[in-house]
Amino acid sequence: MSEVNASHAAKSSHTHTHPHSHPEETGAHTHSHTHDPKHMKAIINRLARSIGHLEHVKHMLEDERDCTEVLIQLAAVRSEINNAGKLLLKEHMEHCIVDAIAENDTDAIARMNEAIDMFIK
Repeated sequence: MSEVNASHAAKSSHTHTHPHSHPEETGAHTHSHTHDPKHMKAIINRLARSIGHLEHVKHMLEDERDCTEVLIQLAAVRSEINNAGKLLLKEHMEHCIVDAIAENDTDAIARMNEAIDMFIK
């Protein structure tokens, strides 16, 4: 087994089902791809911290803390979420999009482009 295939096999694998983007076609398109479990766990942990941070911001408002302090903390939460999104984007490109290209899955690439457009807004 090649080094790349061994690395791929060591990662978690799952299947996503996506509706076709073509209205004349019925059914769903299915492809499987892998994610590095350590990277996904790190992203989940970042989001958990962001959720806790956002809860703290909510309590700041309930405690009638200074609005400028709250705004600064909201900016920090937004930055945390953006960083988690960037990590997920990198993970997706390194694994899912690489697999999609190998499978000539142009729908997955189109969905990725749509997701990037929405994320960067």
